[in-house]
Amino acid sequence: MEWNEASGDPLTSKAGNAAMQRIKHPPIRNKINMAEPIQVRAWTRRLRIPADELNAIVEKVGSSVAAVIKEVELQRLSHEPCPVPPIQSSTSNEPADAKLPAAV
Repeated sequence: MEWNEASGDPLTSKAGNAAMQRIKHPPIRNKINMAEPIQVRAWTRRLRIPADELNAIVEKVGSSVAAVIKEVELQRLSHEPCPVPPIQSSTSNEPADAKLPAAV
């Protein structure tokens, strides 16, 4: 067995350690993995939508974070009420004739 002179630890061959180590793949940060409950929970909180809606959007546009965010924003814009205030009905206490000024 060889020794590492700097630390005093024995050097082990990489072939012997390979069976003991698990390959850890880095997370894909630009995709939403619907199979991971932690990711589903995080994205539903961030986007403020229910999990079933997130699932429907992912099925529609794919798992790309950018595509999902864009679709959520488009849905929010299409569901927002018109910015023009609604016309008030004539349920107020004033008579209908009193609302308009008299013609001169």
